[in-house]
Amino acid sequence: MKITGVVSEYNPFHMGHEYQIKKARELSSCDGIAVVMSGNFVQRGEPAIIDKFRRAEAAVRGGADLVIELPFPFSCQNAEMFAGAAIRELKKLNISALSFGCESSDIKMLKDIARLQLSSVFNTEVKEEIKSGTSYPKALSKVISSHLGEYAFTLSGSPNNVLAIEYIKSTIVHNLNLDLIPVKRMGKDHNDLSATGSYDSATAIRKVLLSSDKHNVSVTADSMEMLRDFHSEHKSFNSFNRYLQLLYYKILELGPDGLNEIYEVSEGLNNKIYANVFKHENIDDFIASLKSKRYTYSKLRRMLLNIILGIRREDMKGFMLFGEVSPVKVLAFNDVGRRIMREAKESGTAVINRYSDYRKYGLNAEELPTFSLTNKATNIYYLTMENKYLNYEYTANARYIKI
Repeated sequence: MKITGVVSEYNPFHMGHEYQIKKARELSSCDGIAVVMSGNFVQRGEPAIIDKFRRAEAAVRGGADLVIELPFPFSCQNAEMFAGAAIRELKKLNISALSFGCESSDIKMLKDIARLQLSSVFNTEVKEEIKSGTSYPKALSKVISSHLGEYAFTLSGSPNNVLAIEYIKSTIVHNLNLDLIPVKRMGKDHNDLSATGSYDSATAIRKVLLSSDKHNVSVTADSMEMLRDFHSEHKSFNSFNRYLQLLYYKILELGPDGLNEIYEVSEGLNNKIYANVFKHENIDDFIASLKSKRYTYSKLRRMLLNIILGIRREDMKGFMLFGEVSPVKVLAFNDVGRRIMREAKESGTAVINRYSDYRKYGLNAEELPTFSLTNKATNIYYLTMENKYLNYEYTANARYIKI
């Protein structure tokens, strides 16, 4: 069975995502599309606008065959960790091709950039740039330009290309000989906030949904059904600003010394974070008070989310070691997806559709670090919502979509 893998967030699933899946299937001539998707918290370092099961169902109705969950906490870490974990999960499904959205379909140059970034020379030069006060993203681009020219610099700077390069790097690291299928992005730029109803960015769609009672956005009909279903149940969509008071509590609980143990919080920034408690009315203003050349908005959001969830540097070491052998967690599937799961099981992968499946593989879910943290994160996801679910990871099953 020829399976094409796709890495996603679908926050929310929209027309551009539907187009990418359709093109991935067409260009790879595959038998099935397997998607690994962020769970209830996403790579930007914030809660997804609606829950992972509804987003996964919208994806299967929009063309995917199987959606599995990108293990927490990798779903809300930097691009390198996010991409590495995603490729690792897709590897467990025996994919033969990888498709990704990007601003450029120049796969040769994207590969050249990926190989450069994996070299020891590149890392040394980037560190030198950062020492001189350059931000990490700008340091990357500057070193790339010096080795591969201005064209490579332009390609490496766009958000979708950044992730595409990380996916390619991960295939090299995991020694995967995959067909790489770039799909050129349709419509608006990644961070374009204008919403005109024609291939709007997920950023623009979220802005409309969070700021207006009108839900006329450019998503698929099935995705709109999922959005309305979530909103009907909870009387609102989810956003990071709903967690401001919890963030303040966690900062006070940890104190400057405890903050210094949180993953990605550097010494010095811990004091600045603590000093800014109670001074802001929303998360964006809080982040702006911490902003500097060294820290991007996304990195600061991820840092604050790590504080809320109590993810320490020591914890991340354990998660990274466990990831290679962790089970695959299914969120939604159709009949083709069932075949993909069957083949994965036959090759030795533990595939989890429901909580009782852990016991079938002789696993104690509570002893698995990613399960315990995912359950904690899911509890926190629903903390500020109209209907609160305790230990939802124990009761929620993967959604079967008959098409």
